Amino acid sequence: MAKKQSLEEAATAGRLKQKIGQYLQSCRVEEKKNWRFPNLAGFCRWMGCGIDAVDQLRLTHPADADYLAAVMEDEALNSPVLSPTVVGAYLKRRLAYSEKAAASSSLADCGEVRLVFEHDIAEDGE
Repeated sequence: MAKKQSLEEAATAGRLKQKIGQYLQSCRVEEKKNWRFPNLAGFCRWMGCGIDAVDQLRLTHPADADYLAAVMEDEALNSPVLSPTVVGAYLKRRLAYSEKAAASSSLADCGEVRLVFEHDIAEDGE
């Protein structure tokens, strides 16, 4: 059996998109009883690595990690057999949807603090 290629090695060699396509194809079968939901953990297992390899990929090849997340998001959103509850939980837990919303609205990460006053008592704009 051939040695499994790491996510980082596949990205460096420009073969990660091909590997993702092969994984997706392995999940698609004609019979629904054998159908597998393509997911990030399943892809990592198929590649012979753990989820921590995705975290490392985000540091070394951010565009490839973003592409991998986009493919897995698309697969989840277009799943013919998963309930919306399962899809929502998957997006929050594995694809960090709950973190993205908090991170995009926070200025604290860049060292800035923003105060917003909803009511100006003196009504002078200060």
